[in-house]
Amino acid sequence: MLKSHLFSMVLYSAFVCIVLALIRRNEKKSQIRYALSLFLIMVLGAFIFGWFMFLFI
Repeated sequence: MLKSHLFSMVLYSAFVCIVLALIRRNEKKSQIRYALSLFLIMVLGAFIFGWFMFLFI
């Protein structure tokens, strides 16, 4: 359905971060901060891992 792996990864990361923020934090501001930081960590980690795998092709 989705042809872009990057868009699929970002969409999946967004959903996971929203759910985890709602489960793990109580205050609204804390939830938003946690979701954004987790989203950035997941997306940057995926880019770094993808770049690392590209070195071995």
